[in-house]
Amino acid sequence: MPPTPPDHPRSRAGWAVLRVLLVLESLLLVGVLIFSVSAALGSVGPVAQNASIVAMALLGLVWVAVTAVAALRGRPSWVRGSALTIHVLLFAAGTGCLQLGIGSWQFGFSLVAGALVGFAAAVLARPDERPVYDEEGRAV
Repeated sequence: MPPTPPDHPRSRAGWAVLRVLLVLESLLLVGVLIFSVSAALGSVGPVAQNASIVAMALLGLVWVAVTAVAALRGRPSWVRGSALTIHVLLFAAGTGCLQLGIGSWQFGFSLVAGALVGFAAAVLARPDERPVYDEEGRAV
């Protein structure tokens, strides 16, 4: 089966959906970071536990934001892999919410739905073709 070219309409639609989802997820993670910082500052619990929650929220935000910015700037191949990984982990978080009763079922369902849409969009999105160079450094 021949590969789908990067300018195919399905690929362009996949990139468009993926970009929107990654930007929305970045904005959601900004809210999570603000919430975790305010909860950590108001908590009397162990400082190390509060710091680790804030650090994980910050790390997640940086990861998704870097992926979103790269997806907005171009179509490098690593963005697909990063987006697939993000959405697999988002699916796991959503099913955890549904099974363990963490939060409302609507929140868990929205995480699972977003993960499935993002995963499908990342699979459909094809990266730009990389140029092939000869031994002298010229594009072939």
